[in-house]
Amino acid sequence: MKPSPVDSSNQDDVKRPTFLLIEDDAVDAEAFRRAVKRNQVDCELVHASDGGEALEKLRSMVNENDDIGVLAFLDLNMPGLNGHEFLAEVRRDESLKRLAVFVVTTSRHKRDIALAYDKNVAGYFEKDDLASVLEIARQFAGRLVFPTLGGKSD
Repeated sequence: MKPSPVDSSNQDDVKRPTFLLIEDDAVDAEAFRRAVKRNQVDCELVHASDGGEALEKLRSMVNENDDIGVLAFLDLNMPGLNGHEFLAEVRRDESLKRLAVFVVTTSRHKRDIALAYDKNVAGYFEKDDLASVLEIARQFAGRLVFPTLGGKSD
């Protein structure tokens, strides 16, 4: 009996993701970049120093390719547009509201945790647990079927 051909029609559903790191501290951003490289996470890493810059980069990415897979890693305490304000803006924006966001912060305040989950974050991590963050990121990068950004759902 002849083996059946492998159906590869769904292979395009799993994309090489873009990781958007939203972090104002240059040392923490470099530590994240090095951890991604050391852990061989297959992604494009884009950095934004605050929520406002992150929104600009996200909107630009969506304008270039509304089928882009983006996973955001968000610090909460930043100058300018902080993490909570960024989340509120993302969830109001039809083209960005499906963005998967992990909070990576030093804050252990119950209020920060509750506010983040109220805005549908995918997870909340402390910065000192970067190994766990990257392990989950690696899992997402290899297996996640990303939602379409840009407001389209088909």
